[in-house]
Amino acid sequence: MGSTKFGAYTIREALGAGGMASVHLADWRPLSGVPRRVALKRLFANVSNSDEIVAMFIDEARLARYLDHPNIAQVYEFGRLSGTYFIAFEYVQGPTVQQLQKQCEAHVGYIPVPVVLEIGIQLCDALHHAHNQVDEENLPLGIVHRDVSPQNLIVSNTGLVKLIDFGLAKAKQSSVESQSGMVKGKLHYVAPEYLEGELDVRCDLWAVGVVLWELVTGRHLFDSPDPFKMVDLVRNMPIPPASRYRAEVESELDDLLFKALARDPGKRWQTAQSLRAALAAHAKNYPVLTKSQLVTWVEWVFAQKQKAREDSGVSKLHDILESGVVHLVQEPAGGSSALAKLPAMEAAVEERRRESLAAMPVGEAMLARNRSAVRPWQIAVFVLLAIVGILVGVLLRRS
Repeated sequence: MGSTKFGAYTIREALGAGGMASVHLADWRPLSGVPRRVALKRLFANVSNSDEIVAMFIDEARLARYLDHPNIAQVYEFGRLSGTYFIAFEYVQGPTVQQLQKQCEAHVGYIPVPVVLEIGIQLCDALHHAHNQVDEENLPLGIVHRDVSPQNLIVSNTGLVKLIDFGLAKAKQSSVESQSGMVKGKLHYVAPEYLEGELDVRCDLWAVGVVLWELVTGRHLFDSPDPFKMVDLVRNMPIPPASRYRAEVESELDDLLFKALARDPGKRWQTAQSLRAALAAHAKNYPVLTKSQLVTWVEWVFAQKQKAREDSGVSKLHDILESGVVHLVQEPAGGSSALAKLPAMEAAVEERRRESLAAMPVGEAMLARNRSAVRPWQIAVFVLLAIVGILVGVLLRRS
């Protein structure tokens, strides 16, 4: 595949697109500093004339510059080049938690509880950092991610769980006000009070509760193809204990999840830090899981191609913890892939790229289809020619 230049960036391949922007894998060679492989997000030209969309794009970059944490995908640069707004993000090498869910369901059974707890702890670390950011005048930014979900969590090749995509994040000082009644985020993970227009950091903690419940049980908490039914489930469905679907879940973890999923936000965990402390306390009931051991287990999961026993994933983690055998992966210089030593995870990353491209709702692919689509005047010409043909046929039969 050929490459193109965009300033200091060499564009390698498309990663995905949305309604406002495209994302490409690119190599960045800054004037000073180490070359990096990045995810380059660029605003589409056809929406650059919209003040609201440009303000939303700038807001995303503005908020991201306050976020400097190992569990959040970093923003390296933001700017405008030849009239195109862009953001250069850290390119996180590893599968999404959603991919991990699907792979476990298809091949190895339940995700071990220590793995779920480790994902939750690292996610809470990311949210604690984001929720507590202040501006230059030491005023709280009030950042709420609004889209905490398995699709936006990546298990990196170094064992760090990265929260990505602050594109829907809301802050007190946002340049654009949300439309009244407009809920942003995936309905599976949207807090009930947000459906009524109330939004604060506890909405993210509800989403954490849903994600962890689903990782533990291997099933969706709220599930319906009908969005109206989904809203009703989020508002009213009794929350079943995770132990109903998985006997090894202890009552302590049930209680922890119930508190995260309290519909009254006042009865929920009030901060990501308090939820993290509860998860860490429960994790002491299990052997210590290091980041290298997490990577080793995830690599094994994605190497499985046949359906195994329902407890095979749990058994494999036990073997890894007992043996002490781990994958040690360091990020190489020059932007080359550290996944070369982790072929199964590398294959999962390639699948993530394909899924992103297949799922793009609009963007370059849509615009290309529109450009090649039949125009209204062409349809009119076709219809007119058909009518003329019919009339000619009638006249010939009469003669």
